[in-house]
Amino acid sequence: MDNRKFNEFADSTVEQHKIPGTMIAIQKDGVDTFKKGFGYRDVDQKREVTSQTVFGIGSITKSMTCTAILQLQEAGKLSVHDPVLTYLPEFQTPNPAKTKQMTIHHFMTHSSGIPPLPTLFYANKNSIEAEGSKEQYEAMGIKWDENGSIDTNEELLAFLAAQDYDLLGEPGQYMSYSNDAYSLLGIIIERVSGQTYADYLIEHLFKPLGMKNTFLLQIRFKTKTR
Repeated sequence: MDNRKFNEFADSTVEQHKIPGTMIAIQKDGVDTFKKGFGYRDVDQKREVTSQTVFGIGSITKSMTCTAILQLQEAGKLSVHDPVLTYLPEFQTPNPAKTKQMTIHHFMTHSSGIPPLPTLFYANKNSIEAEGSKEQYEAMGIKWDENGSIDTNEELLAFLAAQDYDLLGEPGQYMSYSNDAYSLLGIIIERVSGQTYADYLIEHLFKPLGMKNTFLLQIRFKTKTR
């Protein structure tokens, strides 16, 4: 591997997308062949990114969500072949007939037929503004608007119900990556287990696996207190 060329590529990518800082590591046969931080973990203080810098792991949590669902299935509390409406009766799409056919398995395999929707943007909107990273999103071509945000389970379900779109096909017919489906799986985990998503993962995954350096920040989708 030509480290010089890779460094040039990484530097140009960071600059192009206005990325404050990132860490890149490449392994071959379990051995690091490249490991370097680019940019800063704290731009104002010029603190560089290192191999010990903590990053959000993003969609790797989808594998944790699937693990939790399968644990609940093993406990006899649900089946992956159950209709989603069994646990989320208020869930709606523009096609009620196809909605009834959607199962937990369809959600897990990104095959429900739900197309990409802007839900994730509105779920992250408040934190983006609080972090001052609005300009970074705009640099990536994401159009900003002044509409509200999604902060609760109820708001997520209401937002999805209000969207006007065509499903991609029959449930199970096509694969289309869906953050929305996984957010809904998180709600199912909460309703079936009686725990918050965070508490469930801590008790049933992190602690048993000895994941002492893994943690969750405030979960975006919460149930409103009444």
